[in-house]
Amino acid sequence: MVWLRGVEALMAEPEFKPDDTPKDLYGPDGQPQFFNDPGMDRFVAVVMNMAQEMWVQEERLMALEGLDASSEDREAKLKQFIDRIFAPLRESGSDES
Repeated sequence: MVWLRGVEALMAEPEFKPDDTPKDLYGPDGQPQFFNDPGMDRFVAVVMNMAQEMWVQEERLMALEGLDASSEDREAKLKQFIDRIFAPLRESGSDES
């Protein structure tokens, strides 16, 4: 199972912040900030949580259908799933005209 929840909580703990961490990496609330707009960081977290729930449903469906997938098959399906989720981020902006 892919566990994405709790990553934000781990990163927000002071003991997990290295001393050499750039100060602009964290917003005023102490949470990691990757985009200029804090709302975008929260939106990405929502999308990641939804992706996690979708994968859980996919695994349940495979179990209900009786697909006794090997570990390699499961990993291959997980890789395909992740590739589909992150495809828009991998697209280059150069082909827009």
